[in-house]
Amino acid sequence: MYTIMIVDDNETELMIAQKALEKDYIITPISNSKQALARLAKATLMPSLIILDIAMPGINGFEMIMRLKTSEKAKNIPVIFLSGDPDNATELEAYRLGAVDFIRKPVVAELLHKRIELQIRLIEHQKQMNEYNQQLQQTATLQTQNAMRLEYFIIGIITDLISEKDGYSGMHCLRVSKYMGVLLKEMLLSGINFGILADDYEMIILCSQLHDMGKIGVPDSVLQKEGKYTDEEFMQMKNHTLLAANAIQKYAYLLPNSKFLNYTYQMARSHHEQFSGAGYPDGLAGNNIPILARILGVADVYDALVSERPYKKAFSHEQAYNIITQGSGLQFDPQVVAAFQRVHMEFYEISQQNVKMLAQHQMQENYANAQQVR
Repeated sequence: MYTIMIVDDNETELMIAQKALEKDYIITPISNSKQALARLAKATLMPSLIILDIAMPGINGFEMIMRLKTSEKAKNIPVIFLSGDPDNATELEAYRLGAVDFIRKPVVAELLHKRIELQIRLIEHQKQMNEYNQQLQQTATLQTQNAMRLEYFIIGIITDLISEKDGYSGMHCLRVSKYMGVLLKEMLLSGINFGILADDYEMIILCSQLHDMGKIGVPDSVLQKEGKYTDEEFMQMKNHTLLAANAIQKYAYLLPNSKFLNYTYQMARSHHEQFSGAGYPDGLAGNNIPILARILGVADVYDALVSERPYKKAFSHEQAYNIITQGSGLQFDPQVVAAFQRVHMEFYEISQQNVKMLAQHQMQENYANAQQVR
């Protein structure tokens, strides 16, 4: 049941209002505005509505509503004014101060009841709308969480499948995403971000782990080959960009306007394009290459350079730095290279962490093999 506080120094008017409403509402009658404010200050449960007389000694109705509007506890309680003043200016002032209604004295019991009933309906409607909005927010939050879980699920499965085919490529995808994170953060902080939204940072880093997903479709004989590729094998390897892009494009209609798919598509298809136009698969040049692919291109090449492979030794950080710097304007976007130069020591730290992890993994593997021999 709704509670209504009535504040009026006229005992007769106070009693009439109370009698008109007490059958349907819980009434708190108070004859002094100062007492009403004190009660509200101590109350743990606020009234649903306040009926407030204007002409009262001490703190009048106008002063009281101004105090209510500055109170965190009471500012949202609807206030209805009572007044015997026939001047329209008084009524206008009441509404200006935030009253939801204005009732003239002497009070007519039936009219008062109807006006209060109308306000209670509005309160009920607002309450229902608030509950509905909360449900919508909870649903939206749940949908967002489920969408994020699905994205992690997809990324986890694909990176695991890549690792099964080629352990190097699987770890390469994870390492590149770390370098991508450093480089993208620097570009966002510097303001040279080509319109990338900071809110999308985490999603972009996740998507970058899928840049080599097309290698799942490359024959094992090519993917795991330790020597130099033949021309035909190199074409098969280059095709991993289109295998990924075509697969995404084929099913993109299921998730229209998905940033997740859009970012993954850009990086998977275009991370081997070169600023000069000499890259693949589309021979794009300059700013025609998607910006995320331009950033990823630097991260991708750095990891390839500093990683050891059966057919090559790992380059030092200094060598990798020089190769990327010399490739500015040719293989790489000059602005991305400039960002790399500012944060290259963070790349070095990540590369050293990766070296330690690989060494630990190798020690564990050697120990396991020795145990099997025994």
